[in-house]
Amino acid sequence: MRQTALPTWCTLGQNAEGGFEELLAQDGRRLPASRRAVVQARQLQVYSAAGRLGWSGPWSAVVTSGLAWTEQRLMKADGRVRTRISFSGAREVDTTTIYDQAFLLFALADISIAMPAAAVEDQAAQIRDQVVASMDADGGVVETGDHPYQANAHMHLLEAALAWEDAGGDSCWAGLSDRIVALARERFIDADTGMIREFFSSDWSPAAGGEGSLIEPGHQFEWAWLLARYARARADAQTREVAWRLFEAGLNGVDPSRGVAIDAMDIDGSIRSARARLWPQTEWLKAALILASSLDDGRRDLCLVQAAKAQRAVWRYLTPVGLWRDKMLESGAFIDEPAPASSLYHIMAAYSQVRATLGALRRDLASSLNL
Repeated sequence: MRQTALPTWCTLGQNAEGGFEELLAQDGRRLPASRRAVVQARQLQVYSAAGRLGWSGPWSAVVTSGLAWTEQRLMKADGRVRTRISFSGAREVDTTTIYDQAFLLFALADISIAMPAAAVEDQAAQIRDQVVASMDADGGVVETGDHPYQANAHMHLLEAALAWEDAGGDSCWAGLSDRIVALARERFIDADTGMIREFFSSDWSPAAGGEGSLIEPGHQFEWAWLLARYARARADAQTREVAWRLFEAGLNGVDPSRGVAIDAMDIDGSIRSARARLWPQTEWLKAALILASSLDDGRRDLCLVQAAKAQRAVWRYLTPVGLWRDKMLESGAFIDEPAPASSLYHIMAAYSQVRATLGALRRDLASSLNL
């Protein structure tokens, strides 16, 4: 992170005007591509987190110029961001998805910590209040596009809300977290298997057919990590156990022959896609680490073993020059393609959790030794 990834993605991966690149070829060449709001927001969050964690590189200038570029080209009058513009800057997809707003809110939370003078809390509250106003009676939000009733948009809203809780935001952020966790526990998570589904009908029952049975191991881990954070903040032992069960469900999607978490399963446990992207490996690592520091029984050691396996999996995708491979085939070979900028957010989150867990373990050790 410090020596290759962060320097690469704020030089080769950011243009002179402040916009972040979508892709870098494996030899570092910039490649023309449409600019998505989600990538701009993710990179803003990454470099704000880097500053918060003490990186000595030019994170402040990166964030300042990147935020200005996003506001000028992607932000609408109501403070929300449009989905995508073309490489030349023309409006391409003018929708305002919940998914995109969630990542903007997440970025603003880290910016508020790393750069208090930025005063972004009112901006974030305005976007949040628009999202909350659109929630239905069950506390769910309807997403734009082909899958209006989905878990994923809620997952990233929860991530943003928890980040604002950590940043000292107003009590409405905790209320948003509570609503999403309640919906997840009551509707998204299958009571029999403990797995979280992806797609739903308008009453938040599972969608019909294959969409309703889709299970992504990476999302089992990602939700486990978020619910473990929530449980810790609320001293909620029941939600911690829900997180543990999700973690176990995610482990069912780890291919023992390759040692990687696969992309997709069915709820009956059958494999839907044996391909393995980078991001599920980072979520496996995050979930294992946070549960290792949350549990005080025999499961802690199991989590530490899983964290070691997940870290080995992550390293297989990384290259020495701050880039990465994204998709591993069933054969174990990687698809030869550019590195997507969107993965850096996942890598940074795993890096941050590694640092947090190591810090907690060192404090526990020091306490036990009376140091």
